[in-house]
Amino acid sequence: MRTKTIVFTMLLWLGISLPAWASPRTEAMPPAQEVASPSLNEPRQKPIMPPAPPRGQLLYENHCMSCHESVVHIRTQQQAKSLPELHARVLNWAAYLKLRWGTQEVEDVVRHLNNQYYKFEAR
Repeated sequence: MRTKTIVFTMLLWLGISLPAWASPRTEAMPPAQEVASPSLNEPRQKPIMPPAPPRGQLLYENHCMSCHESVVHIRTQQQAKSLPELHARVLNWAAYLKLRWGTQEVEDVVRHLNNQYYKFEAR
């Protein structure tokens, strides 16, 4: 009985290990062909990058979306009725959350909210 166990164990071990030994060796890849560098007269193509989101959108998503979503801005009883009121609300919440935003950050967020939801200038 002990001999059968040893033989079975050895065959099992060889069966698992054998495919690794039996796999064909991979040959080294040939060196890549060198491409001639473009001449100075040919214009280089720049990679196409997607446009970066506006700074106001990034600030809003990072600091404001944690408490409320865009639904707040499209409800029928909006808190801000004009662009100056929207500016005052953003400034108030920035101070309440201790964000230390300067005037440029507040303006960016107000511009984003106005362009995305309120559209006060278009009314």
